[in-house]
Amino acid sequence: MTKGDAREWARRYVGRHPFLFYNFYRLRPGYRDLLVERRTQIVIEGFPRSGNTFAVVAFEQAQRESVRVAHHLHMPAQVIRAARWGIPTLLLAREPTDAALSWVIREPGVPIRQALKHYVSFYEKAAEYRDALVVGFFEEVTRDYGTVLERVNAKFGTRFSSFVHSEDNVNCVFDRIEEVHRTMHGGRLDEKVIAHPSAVKAGLKDALKKELEAPEVRELTARAEAVYDSFGPVGGRSRVL
Repeated sequence: MTKGDAREWARRYVGRHPFLFYNFYRLRPGYRDLLVERRTQIVIEGFPRSGNTFAVVAFEQAQRESVRVAHHLHMPAQVIRAARWGIPTLLLAREPTDAALSWVIREPGVPIRQALKHYVSFYEKAAEYRDALVVGFFEEVTRDYGTVLERVNAKFGTRFSSFVHSEDNVNCVFDRIEEVHRTMHGGRLDEKVIAHPSAVKAGLKDALKKELEAPEVRELTARAEAVYDSFGPVGGRSRVL
């Protein structure tokens, strides 16, 4: 096992155990507002590049008042704590090879096999709590998010405002995403990193697909697809679990 493999294994292990995860992350100031707390009103979590930024920004844009959202830590510990505390949770899921390739493009130092290991670790653990959450598949979150939020309300008895998936509202979401991105990157727009579709990422993804043919990667892909399929209908539908 390489030093990088050991580091990623430790990261996945911590992410599956809330006691370790929260004791570590609460010491990091930049993450405190993202953690699940007693005051958290909803958790929106998923593997990286699974519509997390769109889902959070669109949700916040739709609300009439401020809502405490835990998000963007990409670890099952968030889902586990929310389930134990009865906090409404939206688990975002994207087809595994698309999500993994997109993450590798954003983080070139992450091998595709590590991305898939993280995917499997995240969703196999989250699946143990499927009765305490709503799954939103990437296609529906990015095309009909209002339906997903309505299912959250139906599951948890909440009254979150729905998102009207109009062209104007979607453009407002992407404008906000770009604004935040430029603030974080010194005014630059990095098409490989920003959380919206781009021709640059599509081209890079095609170039990386040959890496999916390695035997170890194919085994991981099969395992990732199995857990993805276990969440329900595939192809842009989401359901209450």
